[in-house]
Amino acid sequence: MSAVPEEALRETAATSEPPNRLASPEFFFLLQRIDRLDEKLSREIKEVEVRLDAKLDTLRFWTIGAVITLIAGFAGVIIALLQR
Repeated sequence: MSAVPEEALRETAATSEPPNRLASPEFFFLLQRIDRLDEKLSREIKEVEVRLDAKLDTLRFWTIGAVITLIAGFAGVIIALLQR
């Protein structure tokens, strides 16, 4: 796999001039490495996001349950006081 972009190769073939490098192969290696690290980090962030969404759903379920329990408790106290 060549580190020189295809467009530069086509221009070189059309003009029959020696290749004029835009950047060194090391630059392209580092660029590919950065791309791989970016993909890996993006994947890990998505995994964390999925786990946090699951935890938030559980927390939301328990919170709704607690609110309903409090409302039912207060309603029971009010009804008990009204019946006296």
